[in-house]
Amino acid sequence: MRALASVRGSARAARAARHGIVYAAPRRIARREIALTFDDGPSEWTLALLDVLAEHGARATFFVLGAAIEGREQILRRAVAEGHELGNHAYSHEDPATLADEALRDELQRTSALLEAATGASPTYFRPPYADTDFRVARVARAAGLGRTVLRSVDPADWNEPDAETIGRRVLHGSRAGAIVCLHDGIPPREPTGTPTREPTVAAVRAVVPELVRRGFALVTVTELLAWNRK
Repeated sequence: MRALASVRGSARAARAARHGIVYAAPRRIARREIALTFDDGPSEWTLALLDVLAEHGARATFFVLGAAIEGREQILRRAVAEGHELGNHAYSHEDPATLADEALRDELQRTSALLEAATGASPTYFRPPYADTDFRVARVARAAGLGRTVLRSVDPADWNEPDAETIGRRVLHGSRAGAIVCLHDGIPPREPTGTPTREPTVAAVRAVVPELVRRGFALVTVTELLAWNRK
């Protein structure tokens, strides 16, 4: 049954990849790399996360919410200067599945324009709110200049978990070479569900990052994780 599940999972990943949808980087055992990703920022918690990552020489990808950018442009510039990657998380955190093509395209283009204005570069990756998608959403994202729709292979549900140790345990349990871990560094302004703070995430990352490094993992951006021509 495990073999059958693996075949089905591989087939799903292959179909998704043809539409630019990525869950993880398969067959990366030799490289022992993991991509930590953060959604819904920037915010006050992003600064603390940048401090942790810098302390351990780790890089990450931040999927930025357009509505959170104004007044926090310097945080984004710091992230880029320190080697991190910025992606597009749409503007308002509306579920992309509920938006018509034109409305979704506007959300994506608006956020990309804000990121370019803040940092001088436009993003190339999209993480849908709720980290779920379909081929239509991925197609609209590609038409908006976002070549890959990046989902996740590790979901610790930190947005709804007040206990840092639980978050950390979930991340470590699922972390394997090629994994994409989905964490959160902000709170969507229109739907403050889950915990009212990202302090548990920050505390979890403070413990998880050195432990992953101790286990021999390199913490890299999504671009680095997915690159085929790196040794």
